[in-house]
Amino acid sequence: MKVLAIGGSGGMGRAAVRAALSFDFIEEIIIAGIDADLGERFAASLNDPRARSIFLDVTDQEQLRYAIAAVDVVLNSAGPFFRFGVPILSAAIAEGKHYCDICDDWQPTVAMLELHEQAKQNNVIAVIGLGASPGIINLLCVKAAQQLDRVDRIISAWKLSGAVNADDGFQTAPVAGSVDAAAVHLMHCLSEKIRIIREGKSIETDALEHSTIDFPEFGLMDVWSLGHPEAITLPRHFTQLQSCYNGMLGIADWVDSLRQAAQAIAAGQISVDDAARKILQQVQQDAPTTQASPVAVKTPGSFAFAAGLKDNKPTRVGAYLKHLPAGGMATLTGIPQALFLPLLQQGHFQHAGVFSPEQVIDPDAFFALFDGFCGSEGAGVTVLTAQDSAAL
Repeated sequence: MKVLAIGGSGGMGRAAVRAALSFDFIEEIIIAGIDADLGERFAASLNDPRARSIFLDVTDQEQLRYAIAAVDVVLNSAGPFFRFGVPILSAAIAEGKHYCDICDDWQPTVAMLELHEQAKQNNVIAVIGLGASPGIINLLCVKAAQQLDRVDRIISAWKLSGAVNADDGFQTAPVAGSVDAAAVHLMHCLSEKIRIIREGKSIETDALEHSTIDFPEFGLMDVWSLGHPEAITLPRHFTQLQSCYNGMLGIADWVDSLRQAAQAIAAGQISVDDAARKILQQVQQDAPTTQASPVAVKTPGSFAFAAGLKDNKPTRVGAYLKHLPAGGMATLTGIPQALFLPLLQQGHFQHAGVFSPEQVIDPDAFFALFDGFCGSEGAGVTVLTAQDSAAL
């Protein structure tokens, strides 16, 4: 299997490439990006003859199509996805190549799902949003929902302070004028209307609405909403949902700053990029140092929550991982993307088209592969259930 890793020299991309090279069936992986020097240095560091780098400007459609045509599978880590998601997927479909990305913006998620029939006609299997959130968290939502007879509510959430990466030797000081794609994504999510499910209907509303989740065994958790693909894709799979949204945990001290920055962007007083620079600096100052070894989770830094009925009784279910791979958010995002490759190789996907993770991936098969990257104890998928005594 030959793989084109677009954005493969970035933080998430490097984690995906390293994980992909652990699979014997990979014949070649081409690390493609606009920073040719970084790509060459990263490829050389891998000390693997299967890895090489090329310069690729994804805004050059002819160059993009040419690079895609030479491989079997495209792994796209080039964010922000509200800029690059749709054109790269479209090019992969046009070339008839399988595709997986880590798209975390809801608007391009909608647009990419609309390419389903084109992908089906070209016999292309495309899974979008197979990272940490979305990705792992979607499959945890499935695990939680499986405990219920009727699912009314699904909420996914993660700690903003956990969205940092360990230094893998390629972290560089920001170049003047540059900005972190993840931070741009966050400010984009907060400054525009978001789509959620409320009272059984898809609506658009403001981000950073506050709610409280009564998580089994851990108690009350505060969540602030933001625009993310989970609220777009999960209702397609769980069609009777009355409530569905994605949110952030642990931002009580930052929420006012985030809201002010989002309002300033919406009013045209500051650019998304400039706001992202300021917020990223604050988050990095407050975030704990990322450990260099597999991390044991004491309280969920991200979770899936489902509520509904079990045996005709109101029931709440929470799901999370006890152990995470070393490397912070980069590995937690890049490794799931790389797992698309063995799933594809094993014939896990039965149909062509564009899909979200929960539509086509068996959580147990996925986590069996993911365990190998989380230390000797594996990921430790944990599902907790709390049931009220009164029947309905």
